[in-house]
Amino acid sequence: MKKKFILLTVIGTYLIFVLSAPYVFAIPSEISFDIDVKEIKEPINPSVSKEISFKIKYKLNIGNFAKKFYLNRRIGRMLAFGFFRGYFFKFLIKTPDANLSISIDSPVWCKAELDKYNVELKYNNEFEEADVKLTFILNETAPALKLSEIKITAVYPGVGSINSISNSTNISFMPAYISDISIEAATNFTIIPLKETMIPINITNNGNGECSVNIIGFEKEKWNITTEQNNIIAIGETKEIMISVIPPKKFDNESITFTFAPMSTVGGVNNSYLQGKSVDFSITFYNDGSLKDDDNIDVTSIIIIAFIVIIILIIVFLLLRKKE
Repeated sequence: MKKKFILLTVIGTYLIFVLSAPYVFAIPSEISFDIDVKEIKEPINPSVSKEISFKIKYKLNIGNFAKKFYLNRRIGRMLAFGFFRGYFFKFLIKTPDANLSISIDSPVWCKAELDKYNVELKYNNEFEEADVKLTFILNETAPALKLSEIKITAVYPGVGSINSISNSTNISFMPAYISDISIEAATNFTIIPLKETMIPINITNNGNGECSVNIIGFEKEKWNITTEQNNIIAIGETKEIMISVIPPKKFDNESITFTFAPMSTVGGVNNSYLQGKSVDFSITFYNDGSLKDDDNIDVTSIIIIAFIVIIILIIVFLLLRKKE
């Protein structure tokens, strides 16, 4: 009878504890992360695998006295983890581990994986920790130099009187600018010397960011060539620009190489990250021969004029001599 009374007393006491646990006997806990690299400053190229190791940590926010009671005493374990788990009646039952689930949230153009999605840690009032590794890789659609994040979340679901809790951390990074421009234009033009010819050029931006394209390297002695500069082209856009060419009077054919230099338009980052890969495009210009006849006419005219001048000089000389 006495044992039965004690048992009922214990059960009654436990029920009182359980009913009041959410307000009085709830045991707080904490999740923390230890990550050396939370911001990757160098832009990341697509198709390059990146690995980051970190520690996930968990502890009960209780003092040493509470730790001894909840973890080392049967009645304490019963109150902490639940009466029906048998911690009061089974003397040798072991204290369970804290099971934490881990998840990641990343942009659609980023494939991210963890080497483990669940970890088990000992209950303690000091941080217990586990090592986890994050691996991620970007595809070619990753937007150039846009600050992005991978979010890591750890969740402890709670058990008995130990409250559920979650915490998260972010790893920020930027995809690198990958330029990819293509040039379309005729490669041969027959032009008139000393006359302006407008050359249409189509530039297509197949890269992962808006870019500005400048045209360089076309300087040619006695040729007057001007181009449109700072041509802003959106992703997937094709833009037509015009090149003005005025050749000298005398030339047979001339091959001129135009260098198209793309640069990302993203602001607020190091200029060295903005430079794209230049593309060369050569055009050969042929003389239409329209001024060659003019050259012959000019020579003939000069000869006739010179002959007339000579005759005039001879006549003047003869008249002067006659007067003497």
